[in-house]
Amino acid sequence: MKNTFLILVTVVLLTSCASKSSFNSFYAEHKDECDLSISTPAFFANLFIPKDDVKEYKNLFKNVKHYKVMIFENEKASLDKQFDKFMKRKNYASIFRVNSDGDQVQLYFLESKNTIKEVVLKIKSDEDFVVLGLKTNISEDDFNKLMENSDLKLTGI
Repeated sequence: MKNTFLILVTVVLLTSCASKSSFNSFYAEHKDECDLSISTPAFFANLFIPKDDVKEYKNLFKNVKHYKVMIFENEKASLDKQFDKFMKRKNYASIFRVNSDGDQVQLYFLESKNTIKEVVLKIKSDEDFVVLGLKTNISEDDFNKLMENSDLKLTGI
């Protein structure tokens, strides 16, 4: 009986550890360094997202399971380098990067079996460093259709 219970506990523990997202490990490592961190299930956060502003991305937000936000003030260059190394080590792909007047926005995604599991947005300025992680489950085809059909236009590039 003890052995069965021990095996069951071990399986549950290993399963819960395996289900953690890659961005979750960065979040856990640097949570104490940030000025504000928020981790919330999507069903709660979606209540506060203005529906009119994101109407065309409704299908994307429908597939988001969890949000994590980290805000660092007076960002150090070492944190940005650590973040970039983390993204490279965990095999995130960069969708786009925008640099404007010293401010930088970069969007990453983590794909597994033609499904986008995580989307991470990095916003860096001279004073602040913000990272937003979305745990999602959207097919690559659906994501591409969403981007093709969107009115998103990048100007000033």
